[in-house]
Amino acid sequence: MAVTPGEETLGSRYRSLRDLVLEELRDQIIERRLAPGERLVERDLAEVLDVSRIVVREAIQQLAAEGMVTVLPRRGAQVAALDPDSALHLFEVRIGLESMAATAAAERRTDVDLARLDRLIVEAQEATRAGDRKRATHLNMEFHEAVVDAAGNPLLGSIFRSLSGRALQLFRIGQDVDAHGLHHEHVELVAVLRAGDAERAGAMMAEHIAGSREGTIERVRQLVAEAEAREARG
Repeated sequence: MAVTPGEETLGSRYRSLRDLVLEELRDQIIERRLAPGERLVERDLAEVLDVSRIVVREAIQQLAAEGMVTVLPRRGAQVAALDPDSALHLFEVRIGLESMAATAAAERRTDVDLARLDRLIVEAQEATRAGDRKRATHLNMEFHEAVVDAAGNPLLGSIFRSLSGRALQLFRIGQDVDAHGLHHEHVELVAVLRAGDAERAGAMMAEHIAGSREGTIERVRQLVAEAEAREARG
């Protein structure tokens, strides 16, 4: 099993255990330490993470709702397989959803929203310069989340968050995208949001997301082919 115990276990930390386990398992999947198709055995995970099986079960159920885990009759839970079609569908939904959010954000954003976006751009650039690709990926996701929050539409935010795990997974897979170009696009988008240009903001967000679509889907195809080749070799 990919999860390994450390000096400090999740059961010893002061936070919601369900949230901590959920965060840990989601991160293991995104980082591919839990590979597509790998079984998630409640008993083993509970022992390694030093939590109850109930907490693990709740986390797995949430991951299943997010589409990151598949629960099969008589076989239990396993990490959901990656496939190019699902990646394409997610990109299509994100383009529609986030362009709508950017349009609304240009009209409703507050100074607090803009300050948050500015801070995330700086932190992401620092993480990229430091070579911390994992942190840069998470900050990229948080930037998109901040744009959705700036739209001031709780329903839109709820829908976006239901997709965020899979979106973060694709961010991680496609992280070889030009970091400088990504930074520049984020800076430009915030400038448009600050100017209140709703139409341009929506178009820019759609272009921004579509820009990484083909490269990410091609990388998913490569990962699927590599997994199939390993399975064929036994």
